[in-house]
Amino acid sequence: MEEIRENDGKLIGSKAFSLHTITGEELKVPPFICITTEAYERYLESTSIKGRIILELSRKDIKDMRWEEMWDTSLRIRNMFLNTPIPEELDRGIREQLIKYFSDTAVVVRSSAPGEDSEKTSFAGLHESYVNVRGIDSIMEHIRLVWASLWSDAALLYREELGLDINHSSMAVLVQELVAGEVSGIVFSKGPENNNQMVIEAVHGLNKGLVDGDVEPDRWLVDREKKSIIRHSGPSVRGKIVRLKETGTALEKLPENLSDTIPLKEKDVLEIHYIALELEKKIRAGSGY
Repeated sequence: MEEIRENDGKLIGSKAFSLHTITGEELKVPPFICITTEAYERYLESTSIKGRIILELSRKDIKDMRWEEMWDTSLRIRNMFLNTPIPEELDRGIREQLIKYFSDTAVVVRSSAPGEDSEKTSFAGLHESYVNVRGIDSIMEHIRLVWASLWSDAALLYREELGLDINHSSMAVLVQELVAGEVSGIVFSKGPENNNQMVIEAVHGLNKGLVDGDVEPDRWLVDREKKSIIRHSGPSVRGKIVRLKETGTALEKLPENLSDTIPLKEKDVLEIHYIALELEKKIRAGSGY
């Protein structure tokens, strides 16, 4: 990712470009590489999938489809990816890069579509990410699964609602070393209900439980300017945790010694507040869009 330039945001997608922007001496970011939108387009062109997608979408305008028709269209398109191997030359090029960094490393394979996780379009939860993927063959398989998720029924509907050109949708894929933290979470540097507040959510174990909605988080509202905690609210029950298996993850019962333990201390919350504001500045300054 060291070769990325300022105008490469559309080549690697919003998520990967943001990670590239914040990577440096001040912040530890797990190693990652990005399979670019160019690789995705080469795959479509060299396998004839692109023409087949156009044919599928020409049968009926998305906005005129009933939900079940959209689901059927989405399924047919996604099956094209699942049943079509990556051509040998492209496959070899991607594998060469993966072997350099992740031959013996557990990774997360994540979507990084242009416009994803941006200020105007979030696509939260609409594209797939896979946690604890091991081995080059498995990573290659999951890259196709992420490409396919661009065409989920929910993603198609979201693009239609935003007035985006579905025919020109594209997908980069982020492959990043997995760090299994004891506590993980999400930060909204500007709260969805009040831009003067920051929202911090945290759970014990992996973040996947929080993102998937399987684990209810502890939540803090923090005043962006005053650097003070406005309110902390805990879950109704701290009863579940997502942990690593040999491959993939498992939703398990939270150990009793953690059920009464708040995931973050006050000093942790305020440190996250400071880091989030610094990252916000860096990402705005380095935006490639």
